[in-house]
Amino acid sequence: MYVVRMKKILITGASGLLGNDLVCTLSPHYNILATSKTKQNQSVEVLDIRSRKDVIDIVNTFKPSIIINCAAYTSVDKAENNKKYARDTNVVGLYNLVKSISEDTKIIHISSDYVFDGSKGDYTEKDFPCPINYYGKTKLEAENLLSTSNLNYLIVRPNVLYSNDLSKEHFLSWIVSSLSEKKQLEIAIDQISNPTYVPDLTQLIFDAILLDYTGILHMGSEDYISRYDFAVKVADIFGFDRKMLIPVDSSTLNQKAKRPLNSSLNCNKLKTALNVELYPTEYGIRRANLSI
Repeated sequence: MYVVRMKKILITGASGLLGNDLVCTLSPHYNILATSKTKQNQSVEVLDIRSRKDVIDIVNTFKPSIIINCAAYTSVDKAENNKKYARDTNVVGLYNLVKSISEDTKIIHISSDYVFDGSKGDYTEKDFPCPINYYGKTKLEAENLLSTSNLNYLIVRPNVLYSNDLSKEHFLSWIVSSLSEKKQLEIAIDQISNPTYVPDLTQLIFDAILLDYTGILHMGSEDYISRYDFAVKVADIFGFDRKMLIPVDSSTLNQKAKRPLNSSLNCNKLKTALNVELYPTEYGIRRANLSI
C-alpha cells in the first residue's frame, strides 16, 4: 500500500491580498501552513518573519518543502520615513527564511515592478533593475539576496495587484470605495503599468509549483494602461460616474516617494515558459466585478 504525502507549503503574509488567495486555491492540493504577522483567524498561525527565532522554530516544526513569501511592507510612501521597518520586513525577513531552511526547500518570492526606474517600460527579466524609491530598493536587495543564496527559487514580479476582495487595500478597492462615497479622485495619467488580477497570479504560482519552475518571471495583463485609464474602466464597469475621476500628472500629487512612470512588464517569457495565457486589464476588472 502506498501512502501519498501532500507537499508541505508555508505561506507568509497569508492574510494579505495574494496570500489569502493562495491559501484558498492551494489548500485542496497541498498541506498548507498559513502564517501572518498578526492573528487574523483561527486558520492562520502568527509569524513575524523579522524574528529569526520565530522563523527557525516554525520551519523546524513544519518542515516545508516550499515557502511562498508574500509577507512585505508595501506602503511605498511610508517606506521613505520608515526605512528600518521596511527593510527589516522586505529584506531581513527573507534573509531569516533563507537561513532557516535546507537546500531542499524552495522559496517562491513575490517582488515588484518597482525594481525598475520606469524610464522605458516593457521591461523583460533581463533588463537591469534600478529602483528610484526606498520600497523598490528593498525589493531589489531581497531579490539579490535570494538569487545568490544557492537555493532553488522563483522570483515573481507582478504589477499593481487587484482583486474582487474589496475588504483589503488595493488600487481597485480604493477606487470603488471612493466613488461609492461620491469622492472626486485625482489619478495619475502618466503612470503606466499592466495591472495583475490576483487569481491569475495565484494560478501562475500554482503552475510554477507543478512544473518546479525556477528563475525570474514577470506577471501582468497583456496591455499597458495608465492609472487614470484603469480607474475609468473601473468606473464604467462598476457603474460609477467617470466624471469624478480627474487626470493629473504625477508631479501634482505630492507623493512622498518618487514613482517609476512606466513600469510595464514584458511577460513573453511567462507565456512561453509556462504556456500561460495573458488577458486584457478590462477582462480582469470585469471578472472582479462579477465575483462581488
